[in-house]
Amino acid sequence: MKRIILGVLMLAATGTLVAADLYRWVDENGKVEYRDTPPPSSAKKVEQRRLGGSTVETSALPFSVQQAVRNFPVTLWNAACGEPCDQARAHLARRGVPHAEKDAQADVEAFKKLTGGMGVPVLFVGSNRISGYLESEWDSALDIAGYPRTAPPGTRPGAKPAAKSAASLPPVKLYTHRDCGTACSGARSLLSDRGVSFEEAVVGETAPFEELERLAGDYRVPVLVVGESVTRGFSPANYHGALDAAGFPRATGKP
Repeated sequence: MKRIILGVLMLAATGTLVAADLYRWVDENGKVEYRDTPPPSSAKKVEQRRLGGSTVETSALPFSVQQAVRNFPVTLWNAACGEPCDQARAHLARRGVPHAEKDAQADVEAFKKLTGGMGVPVLFVGSNRISGYLESEWDSALDIAGYPRTAPPGTRPGAKPAAKSAASLPPVKLYTHRDCGTACSGARSLLSDRGVSFEEAVVGETAPFEELERLAGDYRVPVLVVGESVTRGFSPANYHGALDAAGFPRATGKP
């Protein structure tokens, strides 16, 4: 089973739209609770937040698929974790499974407190949680829930969203060091090849070490920041994943 330590998954679904709310409160014993269900009336200092991510409209789907979505809603928590996360998305698209995809890096601390885990991809099919990507396990869970083996005619779940305009793309920043070597040069080349405008912060020169430590937890470079997404080290698959998720287009003819 492939498992990348980045974030975690939780499930929340209502009606034909899949959405997620996180509740935080202090119970009668003074203990802080994080749940995806509303707190009891005795709770104090209640906070509610809507977790970002996609939603799924099911009204145009075949009745059998609508029933599966209603009874066993599917939520995928993913991140820029390379091959396992790419396989997770492709699996659901291949089977035509309507699902909500959530960003596991959007609120890592809250997710950790809610679930006690840190691994992506993670799939929820109803209340069944599957950590990591393993094709046979995912197929078994989806079969039991009644999802089709192939995408129903006329549906395109998993289709890539339209490319964002340049004005709506998040800022990109690359932390490097003058002694970083091939890893940093590879990171620069990848961003340049994709035509991504980015700010380079040279640690120790144009950026203080403390800034990098606050951001990534240590001084290792390169570190890529795409909006609020942070990718440590250099992996072409992870960099492409972070840029894809943010809406940056790929150059024509390149993978």
